[in-house]
Amino acid sequence: MIGGVSLVSLDSKGRLAIPAKHRETLLSAFGHRLVITLESSEHLLLYPEANWKPVEERLLKLPASNPALKRYQRLMLGHADLLEMDAAGRILLPARLRELVRLDKDVALVGMGNRFELWDAAQWDAQTDAALALDPAELAQHLGDFTL
Repeated sequence: MIGGVSLVSLDSKGRLAIPAKHRETLLSAFGHRLVITLESSEHLLLYPEANWKPVEERLLKLPASNPALKRYQRLMLGHADLLEMDAAGRILLPARLRELVRLDKDVALVGMGNRFELWDAAQWDAQTDAALALDPAELAQHLGDFTL
């Protein structure tokens, strides 16, 4: 399982050093290859290659006749890029993807179970503040029978 939030800095070349706690898990369970892609204008997705494969297969099965799904498919698959961790556990983030989600220096690497989300640190803080401000009663309505 990939979890936790790590605040890290990109170097001047746009490389992200995967924090040691995640690097060890990734290397032992998945190897050194990761897939990065764009899901929205807010953040990037970073998958271990093995976890990306089933996502890619589901995306490829989306009906081409639906224009919205076709655009989403193009977004996710068209921006997908295979990255390899170097010996120091760093990955070079594609410049275009960094530009699209406005990643500059300080970023948040957010574990989401089978993948990471990569956010600008200030944007991540805003997301956290918004989540903390949720009305518990309204949240309960959306969660239904879901319990932790």
